[in-house]
Amino acid sequence: MKNIKFFFNSSIFIFYLYAQNNEQTSVNNVFFIDNFKINSNELESQLELKPPSVFTFNSVDFDRRLLKLDAINIKNYYNSRGFLQASVRDSFTVNNGLVDIFFIVREGSQYFLKDVKIMGLNSVDNAKILAKLGLFKGQPYNPIKINKKLSIIDEVLQEKGKIFATINVEQVIEDSVQIIIQVDEGKNIIINDSWISGAERIDTTYIRNEIEFKSDELFNKKKIDKTKRNLLQVGFFSSVNIVAHPVLDQDSLVNLEVRLREFKNVGETAFEFGFDEIEYVPGIRSLVGLGGSINWTDRMIFGTKNRFETDGSVVVPTEEGFIFPRLGIDVKISNQRPLSINFPTQIKLFFQQFKNFGDEYGPYVRRFGIQYSNIFRWNRQRSFLDLGATFERFDESAVFSEDIEQRKFKIHLNQDNRDNPINPKSGNVIIARLDSYGGPLGGNRSYVKYSIDFRNYITIFNHITLATRVNSGAIVGWSDAYDQYETILFEKFYLGGSNTLRAIRPLRFLTNKTDNYDNDGDGAIDEEDESNSIPSGKTAMFLTNLELRFPLPWRLGGVFFADGGNIYNSSAEINYNDLFWNYGFAITLNLPVGPLRIDYAQDSKDSSVNQIQLGFLYAF
Repeated sequence: MKNIKFFFNSSIFIFYLYAQNNEQTSVNNVFFIDNFKINSNELESQLELKPPSVFTFNSVDFDRRLLKLDAINIKNYYNSRGFLQASVRDSFTVNNGLVDIFFIVREGSQYFLKDVKIMGLNSVDNAKILAKLGLFKGQPYNPIKINKKLSIIDEVLQEKGKIFATINVEQVIEDSVQIIIQVDEGKNIIINDSWISGAERIDTTYIRNEIEFKSDELFNKKKIDKTKRNLLQVGFFSSVNIVAHPVLDQDSLVNLEVRLREFKNVGETAFEFGFDEIEYVPGIRSLVGLGGSINWTDRMIFGTKNRFETDGSVVVPTEEGFIFPRLGIDVKISNQRPLSINFPTQIKLFFQQFKNFGDEYGPYVRRFGIQYSNIFRWNRQRSFLDLGATFERFDESAVFSEDIEQRKFKIHLNQDNRDNPINPKSGNVIIARLDSYGGPLGGNRSYVKYSIDFRNYITIFNHITLATRVNSGAIVGWSDAYDQYETILFEKFYLGGSNTLRAIRPLRFLTNKTDNYDNDGDGAIDEEDESNSIPSGKTAMFLTNLELRFPLPWRLGGVFFADGGNIYNSSAEINYNDLFWNYGFAITLNLPVGPLRIDYAQDSKDSSVNQIQLGFLYAF
């Protein structure tokens, strides 16, 4: 009997699912009725159930629950525009699986802000607070905006030591609206004492070195937030919270508890396999390769405060001339506060083995050395200043008359103001790099290489992102004798590839056959026996890129782009009228780790010059 009952219930359930699947409907049209003050396009941007459009032309499944939520969203949007008595009713019709949705709007009167008064706020300039709140006379009254932004007053007061303030809002609605914000600041709060909880393996002395606040001083929110950032940055804690506890019978004192949670696993191992971008030219990931890597990390090696990390990788580039495996091994030790001094330090030992470009039958070249860095981070860890030095050596090869020994000092600045580092919609990035080779450090070569890269992002029409980049650089003190190392080091400037000029094969904007130079030393320039496959670089560069990024159905996206650039023998030769331009289109697949893209680009003057490129993330 139980089996019969189970079979019967299962049959009903399967039938129900089948019926649900066959009754699936999609949104066809959305209509707004009696919306006189706000146009339909503006209201449609508030909906989840959108009809097909140029940017979202895939069908949206109809859902009655979402329909009710959309009606509420429209009503809230009207309220935010000053229509305080607005009401919205919804209805729909179904025809052949297509749903037409109707929103009947009763707008009512629109109310404007007549006056705003702040009472009881004595520690802060009221005019500055009103500007931060965005409350100005004559604008539509937006109660939702006011409620959301009241926390601004609370945060400002916390920076003044007033953490128990109360804020109330009174509104007087007649033909317009008068707002009275009543603030009770409370007393100045002094930090009485503090303690640390949750620290098991890290001693509290080390933790207290990262704490910005002190006992017997005024509570300050900026110092509290800075303490949280400091403790998260050291890499030992998965979460940091600072909790204020009132002191019994003392209304102006608090005790602060620094509540920590340590990472459970000190050592971690990670494996990766797939396609990756390779940085053949310093600072530019121009090539794509297939390979894998293994990483092992210990946040407290041998029980010390030093973070230990080792990486091993094997990557095979897919581009002709580079198709030999590249082996790399890195060993890094870092400490955010060596010798109890806030001076983030990293030491890296590295080893690489690869073949000279195009030398299929030649020996592998081995590169090894040590790198010292002091990396200071800010702005959610995305901006940094990297100071350091590198000492490296290449083993002897028959290609070279002597071993290569290279030493450099570096200053790299990265100021990242983007809203999202993977898929930016707004903001900008400034990247400045200076590398000084040789000189007092010694080595085979002495020259200075510098570059600056500016990127900007803005969103237009809600869905489209306009991204622009300007990148330029130069090398001072380069000698022609250094060229013999270029097929290994690629220290000059090169263009071509999925991140620079996309109509050109990687690094091959100029080659030995097209660079107007006698590469083989026989007195003839660009003769037939000089290779058209070997990249040729120069000592100055200018590059600009423009992209329009927009969504497509599912996880796809599209990009229209234009690239312009050139390389020169010196910065004095840079001429914006000499730029080579290409344009094209890209399809992106938005993955959790970032977009995978396929670019097609062709030269602006000669359509026979074109390339299909594979890239990871956006070009910039």
